[in-house]
Amino acid sequence: MATSTFNFQLSTFYKRLRHTYGFGVHSPYAYGLVKRVIRPGRVAFYGYADIDRALGARMIPRVRREARTLLRLAAFLNPPSAFLPKGIHAAYHAALHAADSGMRIIRRPKDAADAALLCSQGEFIPLETLEKALQRPGAAVAIRNAPEGWPERLFSLLPEGLMLRSPRNAIIIHRPQMQKLAYEILL
Repeated sequence: MATSTFNFQLSTFYKRLRHTYGFGVHSPYAYGLVKRVIRPGRVAFYGYADIDRALGARMIPRVRREARTLLRLAAFLNPPSAFLPKGIHAAYHAALHAADSGMRIIRRPKDAADAALLCSQGEFIPLETLEKALQRPGAAVAIRNAPEGWPERLFSLLPEGLMLRSPRNAIIIHRPQMQKLAYEILL
């Protein structure tokens, strides 16, 4: 029994690894998202220096990696507005500002559903608010440390679009006229 569980976990890991590098991702939009946001290769974005300055002398690898991914996601989606919770590290704000200095940053949780890109962690924003936000075409949700079952619930209510998810994180995009697709990746 333990061997079959190990084999299942290993096969799931390799499937995620393949998708993380774009292999087996057949949608051109999803492939572009993976290649330009998740694993862009050795491309240096102009905003990386801004993120590093916001981090200061205390370089936090996880925050740096996530802020860089947020920068690439915001540059890819080009949303007019984004939600970031109050009290979040300044590197995330630097990432959004570097992606588009004219982007409206929403910080009040009660206004989160109005943002075109909603970034949250855990249960900070209620599931109902995330569901409401994803009903608008073009809306996107990036959630870190998502509670068990939330990504699947959000994806099931999504009329059309894409979900990239790892065991604890997810990016869900309502893309009009796109067949619903979900890919397991390493985020």
